[in-house]
Amino acid sequence: MSPFSDESLWGEESANLRPRLDPASLLEGLTEPQREAVVQRGGPLLVIAGAGSGKTRVLTRRIAHILANGDAKPWEIMAITFTNKAADEMRRRVVDLVGEEADRMWVSTFHSACLRMLRAHAEILGYQRGFTIYDAGDAQNVVERIMKELNLDTKRFSPRSVSAAISAAKNEMLTPEGYESSGHGDDPNHRRIAQIYQLYAKRLMLANAMDFDDLLVNAVAMMRRDDGVLASYQDRFKYLLVDEFQDTNGVQNELVMMLAAKHRNLCVVGDSDQSIYRFRAADVRNILQFEQRFPDSDVILLEQNFRSTQTILDAANAVIAKNVGRHAKNLFTEGAEGEKIRLYRAGDEYDEGRWVASELRRLRTDNSLSWNQMAVFYRTNAQSRVLEEKMLEAGVPYRVISGMRFYDRKEIKNALAYARLIVNPRDEASARRVINEPKRGIGEMAQARLGAYAAENGLSFAEASHYAQAAGLTGKALAGAEKFSFMLDEWRARADDLTPREMIEAIVRDSGMGDALRDEKSDQADSRLENLGELASAAAQYDTLMDFVERMALVADSDQLDGGAGAISMMTLHVAKGLEYPAVIITGLEETIFPHSRALADEDELEEERRLCYVGITRAMQHLALTHAWNRMTWGKQRDALASRFLLEIPPELVVDLSATLPTRRSSFARDDDGFVGRDSEFTQGRAFGAGAAPPVRSTGAEQLHLKVGDRVMHDRYGAGVVVKTDGEGSHARASVNFEEHGTKQLVLAMTPLRRA
Repeated sequence: MSPFSDESLWGEESANLRPRLDPASLLEGLTEPQREAVVQRGGPLLVIAGAGSGKTRVLTRRIAHILANGDAKPWEIMAITFTNKAADEMRRRVVDLVGEEADRMWVSTFHSACLRMLRAHAEILGYQRGFTIYDAGDAQNVVERIMKELNLDTKRFSPRSVSAAISAAKNEMLTPEGYESSGHGDDPNHRRIAQIYQLYAKRLMLANAMDFDDLLVNAVAMMRRDDGVLASYQDRFKYLLVDEFQDTNGVQNELVMMLAAKHRNLCVVGDSDQSIYRFRAADVRNILQFEQRFPDSDVILLEQNFRSTQTILDAANAVIAKNVGRHAKNLFTEGAEGEKIRLYRAGDEYDEGRWVASELRRLRTDNSLSWNQMAVFYRTNAQSRVLEEKMLEAGVPYRVISGMRFYDRKEIKNALAYARLIVNPRDEASARRVINEPKRGIGEMAQARLGAYAAENGLSFAEASHYAQAAGLTGKALAGAEKFSFMLDEWRARADDLTPREMIEAIVRDSGMGDALRDEKSDQADSRLENLGELASAAAQYDTLMDFVERMALVADSDQLDGGAGAISMMTLHVAKGLEYPAVIITGLEETIFPHSRALADEDELEEERRLCYVGITRAMQHLALTHAWNRMTWGKQRDALASRFLLEIPPELVVDLSATLPTRRSSFARDDDGFVGRDSEFTQGRAFGAGAAPPVRSTGAEQLHLKVGDRVMHDRYGAGVVVKTDGEGSHARASVNFEEHGTKQLVLAMTPLRRA
């Protein structure tokens, strides 16, 4: 029997009768470690389930075995996972195995389980049982109203960033009072957030409402406050099983520990190597420290992979082995060794995009794969723009998974709306979209007055903003409309002098879009800024703003290719977790992109980036290709790039390098604001190279300084500084330098104008 099949394990069964199930039959088709995980009883169990090792099958068979063996009744089992889809699938599998009686188990997400408990006992915390649940948008609107009541500038101090700070506090189980005392007394922003958090909590209580974070926090608070309620749930749930335990945060971990404290029949399944949601407050320490919490726990490794070839697994094992914070394991398969990993070293992102499209066509032809059996992964959403263009040009059908097409993203649509207004002042749809974006105090009433004035006087909506006072606007609305109209006039006056790239940069800067996103200080805001930088790079390819706007309209509104034959899936690596495809291409394997620049000076972040690479590699079943570019445009400027350290960590014998030659460049250096070296490049044929070769860039020589902590250095732009950290060797050598006037910068030495002081 296949280790992934769940054929009926008994004879005939009646729809109305519980099947007579032999517990031993539930062990058929399992590997020895899987069997051990299914039959273990009597205390805590940690199952380290490597990628593709059949963990869901183990969980469902374990639950079925507990029921079939008579160890517990269905209502005495709680199984928790992270998505409703996963919970529904787990419930369906168990019901298929042991009958409809199993439907009386608690199989749900953390939030659903907590909601169920709070609906029964919310009055303990002062809530009525019919409380409302606020989603992220509702919560942010409440925060925004509070900030306006406090006369806080929501442009300089954004409601989104405040909501994110409150959410982070709740994930650390900090009350408003606890959050206030956790900060530094001289930090005015922290004090403001604490004040808003206090009012926000009161406002939700008055409204008999909870946000999503409250569902978890309040469930814990409820059981801490009422020992009887806690005891009732501890008595009830004899067996507790938690899937994807590496993704739990502090509140979720505490909830699990409280519920399992009496019977201690706690089974957690997960993989520290697949913990990639730190930005969502997931704490990998929960799984790494499980054995310390339960010294008597049994630990079972599931290392046999049923998804990928051994070549792909060897690459994944080699990359993840560089991490320190992990449970050591080595994935293997009894299947085929498989073909070598294909590596393409592109000249730039357009060359990369063209190759990816052609490789997908080759895979379809040579391996008889359908489009929907292939996927393209990237580290950041901004990378999809060029890839999407090249897919369209090559006629490769695609869909962006769990995200919008590049040109459908809010920040991109806003920037393009401004650009269209510069080209066509009568574009009403664009004017209405951005007149109050970012917020300028021009609300619905003010916009209605402008619209009425425009209609009465034969003006466009944007033109009416020049007559805002005559239209009846006052106060902030009047000031905002005057700023909006002045800004458009300024851009139109400079349109002939600025390149399309410079105009996009001016739009992002002058409109306040860039500052608003930077002030948010969130990963989502950083991603949106990267998308705007990618839009500037797109604009750099055009001679006039008119050409750019017209082309963007064609690209953004292109008819979707026929989906009847399926489409390739394009997504970020975070979205890819839990999926699998016969063929996978991972793009943009370059330092500062993957690993991301934020990770270069933080060991914990770098380990998470390596886990993300491991997750990406192990999504591939038979075919895996990796790409990087020697040169990539960022904010409209060409910059040399270094191949990712993750590429260098893959053994060369596993890789076939498809690039027979590397591009050389005839150009001069141009230093950017971050100290990196870039240049406008003209590609010609150069020398041959192999996997892991050094990048074809002219070094500044700083990597030869052999810097160590404490060395004093001089930077052409930042001036004098002191080395506070070093890492890597040769072309991948990097250093963190604390500059006297510019703070600490993370520098790739081969690309940095640095010398000893």
